[in-house]
Amino acid sequence: MGRLPLAILSLLLLSACAGKGPVAATKGPEGPIPLGRNAIGEECRAIPMEAAEGKAFALYCGDWEQASGSIAVTDLYDPLPEGAEAKARQLAVEANRTAWAGNLAQKAICQGAQPLPAGAGLLAQCQLREGGWPYVGVTQVDGRRMVQADGIPAVVDLLMAAPRLLDARPVTGGADVVALLRAALGDEALRFGRGDLNNFERLAEVGRLSNSVEDYAGAEAAYRRALDIQAKALGADSPGAGDTLMALALEVSNQGRGPEADALFRRADALLQKSFDKAARARLGSYMAFHAANSGDARRALSLGRDSSAIRRAIVDDLEEQAGGGANRAVLGSLAAARGDLIHSLLLEATVSLRLEQYGLAEAATIEAANLFSRTRGLPPWWHARILGIQGLARAGKGDEAGGAALMSKAVGSNKQLFGAGWPVASSMLELGRVYAQAGMDAEALAIYREALSMLAALDTERGQLPLDRLAPFLDVLYRQGQADAGQRAALHAEMFAALQMVREGVVGQTITRAAARFASSDPAVADLIRRQQDAVRSRDRLRIEAAAETAKPDAQRDKAREAELLKQLQASTADAQGLERQLQAAFPDYARLTKPAPVTAAALSARLGEGQALVQFAFAASGSYGFILTKSGILAYPVTVNRNDLQEKVGELRRSITPRAGVLPPFDLDLSHDLYVRLFGGAGEVLSGVRHLVLVPSAALSSLPPALLVREKPLGRDYARAAWMVRDMALSVVPSVPSFLALNAAQMRPAAAKPFIGFAAPSFQGGQAGGLKALGEECRTDAPLDPGLLRALAPLPETADEIRAIGGRLGAASGDLITGSAVTKAAVRGAGLEQYRIVYFATHGLLPGELRCQAQPGLALSPPDAMPASAADDGLLTASDIALLRLNAELVVLSACNTAGGDARLGGEALSGLAESFFFAGARSLLVSHWQVPSAPTVRLMTGLFAGGGDTAQALARAQRLLASDPATAHPFNWAAFTLVGAAPQSEKGV
Repeated sequence: MGRLPLAILSLLLLSACAGKGPVAATKGPEGPIPLGRNAIGEECRAIPMEAAEGKAFALYCGDWEQASGSIAVTDLYDPLPEGAEAKARQLAVEANRTAWAGNLAQKAICQGAQPLPAGAGLLAQCQLREGGWPYVGVTQVDGRRMVQADGIPAVVDLLMAAPRLLDARPVTGGADVVALLRAALGDEALRFGRGDLNNFERLAEVGRLSNSVEDYAGAEAAYRRALDIQAKALGADSPGAGDTLMALALEVSNQGRGPEADALFRRADALLQKSFDKAARARLGSYMAFHAANSGDARRALSLGRDSSAIRRAIVDDLEEQAGGGANRAVLGSLAAARGDLIHSLLLEATVSLRLEQYGLAEAATIEAANLFSRTRGLPPWWHARILGIQGLARAGKGDEAGGAALMSKAVGSNKQLFGAGWPVASSMLELGRVYAQAGMDAEALAIYREALSMLAALDTERGQLPLDRLAPFLDVLYRQGQADAGQRAALHAEMFAALQMVREGVVGQTITRAAARFASSDPAVADLIRRQQDAVRSRDRLRIEAAAETAKPDAQRDKAREAELLKQLQASTADAQGLERQLQAAFPDYARLTKPAPVTAAALSARLGEGQALVQFAFAASGSYGFILTKSGILAYPVTVNRNDLQEKVGELRRSITPRAGVLPPFDLDLSHDLYVRLFGGAGEVLSGVRHLVLVPSAALSSLPPALLVREKPLGRDYARAAWMVRDMALSVVPSVPSFLALNAAQMRPAAAKPFIGFAAPSFQGGQAGGLKALGEECRTDAPLDPGLLRALAPLPETADEIRAIGGRLGAASGDLITGSAVTKAAVRGAGLEQYRIVYFATHGLLPGELRCQAQPGLALSPPDAMPASAADDGLLTASDIALLRLNAELVVLSACNTAGGDARLGGEALSGLAESFFFAGARSLLVSHWQVPSAPTVRLMTGLFAGGGDTAQALARAQRLLASDPATAHPFNWAAFTLVGAAPQSEKGV
């Protein structure tokens, strides 16, 4: 069945708390009752709410619109027995029978209640299910009534005083309880307020929503900020932080950063050892099972998943036994949450079983999950669709494609009703399309894939990652159809190309996401409008789910008035979201260009290509790959005989053959270079004949290989000067994406800058260790400034100062525009007026990791400050986000000491593409970048030839490279192939 994406569980996994929040209440007819101040000085009040039994109040403090707790008052029908122990036992029984107890069990996990001093009642120390924050439940008897209250520790004195405050009687006591909690929880727990919880819950929601659209980098950012809030409010060692840490660890794992995820899971494990939540170990096990699956260890994942299911099944059995006749509301509330946890584990088992092609086990797990769901009220309605979808995949795997597709179609229909035209629906449609494609049901596959992609293109929220492997079956079906129908072949190839533009994955996608976030945060007006638009979208989606859930009830249970009101609110909220989206697009087009680039069709691109110009893009999937070559006359799609993993291996071998060892260059593998050329371009046939300028949109490992060193004809011997290098026949350039290729045309229309050249070189590095860049790439800093010592430890580049003097001198640069040494700082770059210069030259180390850890970004290393700066704005690393905020008018930006070997055992070419996107966003027309550090002598010679040639930049670079490649002294590609032109303008190109 192939590798099954874990995305099918994304809505379920990190929304496991969605059904466990407080039950919604409606305000009652009475006015608020003042209660006094909480522990952090906020005025609090009790708002009467409608209640099915007795009286209910929500406790609000300060100006917050979310409650800090609740109070419930019910009558005791029988007096409590005499004697402290008997009284406490009976009070516990009575307390657990109320609706308040059921609500508390849904939103918090509590230890067994303990008697209050002097027999005043019961105190339960709890932690919220959302994030493990400390929480308190208090039960007291006041005459013939029972007063139950819950809330954050900061309001515990008000909870204790509730029986008297509600009647405006004098308050006595409560200090003993505060002292007890302070001893148990620490002072921090008594000082956090509703505002801290609000900020945390908002970020946790952003994390879940980002995960649900597979924007794992965005989810990681949200959970890191949420963790910071917890650490500041509760201390770094709070047991509740274990939940947030495991969520963060999973998002890191989802991005392929296994060792970093391992470390985070270990931290979570240590904190959860101190938690009294019995299900915490099972929850950690299930998250680690996902991590094992992400790492390719499906058998360990299945073992961990089964262990988690066993723990959770035992908890459910125990609670079902306690529930008895259903009188114990606290047990019933916990039972609903425990069943939800078990459903989660069972679907994890099913998903991993699908990977192992154990379809019977997968189906059995979904059947058990479906049975639990049908017996449990209050679980999110979209879980049923998740169960059906996975069950359908299991059935299809067993050979019943029609039956499996029917179940998955039902899941799609349910998701449509709940979510409308959004990512959850499109994601489930992509899975259904894959089943159709594997069953040979091409017509059905095409229909469902087309609907899904149309839905994704129309999203009014930023899309997350969409890996190529999720669209690969669609490309296969389109190509098969094109081979069978010559008349429709060109149109089908164009459709394949359009689908490929929807892919967003890897380091490039993460870099763009982070640059967009930085752009938004840099402008308060942008940030405010984005926040309002995102809030409106969340409100719309919540109302859509509530309205769909109400409509789906049996007629006897439906509330027609509530349904009508929800639909009315939904209509208004939808209009609000759409209006704010239009306003955002119109007012801030730069942000829209970063987050939602306009789709590009093959026809539009061909119309912008010049004579003798062609563009090639590749799609490297796990199983099969395709190439797309576009010229002025049309498009051709063809199979490529190298998959993603094979490409990584071949590019790695070629990179090793141009990496000096102990100062000696190894022989370059001409045969392997030719083999790779044939695999990549052999299917293009005669389309490349007559092409004078080839523009490549690289992806995967190909981003780390300059195309100039590919060999077109079978080599005879090892004479590099006579090899048929690709650059001998055509000029070559690359662009990070198809939209950026078209966007460069608009950049060409701007007036040229007045000054010729500004250069930054030889920053004040003092190290010499080869691992300096690796250590820098592994630094986990989030939004904090970078340790200056890490930059200082980089190998110095003194010869680059001579490099920019030689090149700048030839171009007429003023001496003040040649910045070197300790003067090469972020402040100097920001204050240099870069928009005045035609050529901007950086001769420094580039941080181009193969993976982006801890919210890191690709960037350029500049001189570090003497001491740790107050913020990242002055820390010495010019990141992609920093670059996106610059204002450039450069015809060419040169990055002359970058190395796309990555420094972290992974190739870093994708990071270079992300960096290039940021330079284009800032206003650069093109970049000249090195894939490895070249000695200054050949670099100066190459640059001199480039700038002396004039005219077309790509052709000038090709001429300069041919001269060095033809000279036996510099014919090894190490000397001339490192530099690649990034950003070729369509049609009318301008040289430097």
